[in-house]
Amino acid sequence: MSGPDSQRTVNATQTSVSVLEALAEADGTVGVTELANRLSIPKSTAYKHLNTLYEVGFVNKTGREYELGLRLADLGERARATDPLYRTARPHIDQLVSVTDQPAGLVVEHEGLAVDLYRTTPARQIQVQLPNSRYLHCSAPGKAILASLSSERVGEILDGTGLPQKTDRTLSDRSALREKLDRIAERGIAFERGEQRASRRAVAVPITQNGSVLGAVYVAGTSDRLKSKRFEEDIPGILISTVKRFLPEL
Repeated sequence: MSGPDSQRTVNATQTSVSVLEALAEADGTVGVTELANRLSIPKSTAYKHLNTLYEVGFVNKTGREYELGLRLADLGERARATDPLYRTARPHIDQLVSVTDQPAGLVVEHEGLAVDLYRTTPARQIQVQLPNSRYLHCSAPGKAILASLSSERVGEILDGTGLPQKTDRTLSDRSALREKLDRIAERGIAFERGEQRASRRAVAVPITQNGSVLGAVYVAGTSDRLKSKRFEEDIPGILISTVKRFLPEL
């Protein structure tokens, strides 16, 4: 992102951040060649940045493959612990999981991308809940946020990120997405049906206060558990009630 201070930034640091973001987007470990191709940088550059990040604990290395390191989790936890929305919404999202018996979470928009501020699953579920896509257009919480933003801001975000096709159900046409966002804005509820992962469904509602879009709360699950009236009516109602409960606490 360019700005008035862009001339005082360090290109090497920006590259390291791009490396971390590429690792975050990967489904598993990534090799130097694959990472270099993804970022369109020389292999030698990718290797140097990966090695540096490995030395400081931000990246793990297994053989010749790399993945994000746990030190990032510590930094992330420290960062979100200071966020008032996280502190306020977390107990309500925990209660949401108890009521719906489904994974739930909180997503915010930062510089045009989705950030999973909090996500949790029912105790009975062994499988780890995968994070939402960083792209707002293909997830329920992302669409709930986009639908609440101004048309100008949505345009800026889409100019920066594009509309990557995550599955064959992802909306990759701007006009179609705009129509979808208009309908979401009218109803105040966003649905996701296999748009970021083929087997995933989700419902989300935006969190707005005094004209500002703070984020979105969602419930997610597989299509065999989120369907019919439960998916279309029951969970949306529970989500709306959840947001109404904690919004006055902010």
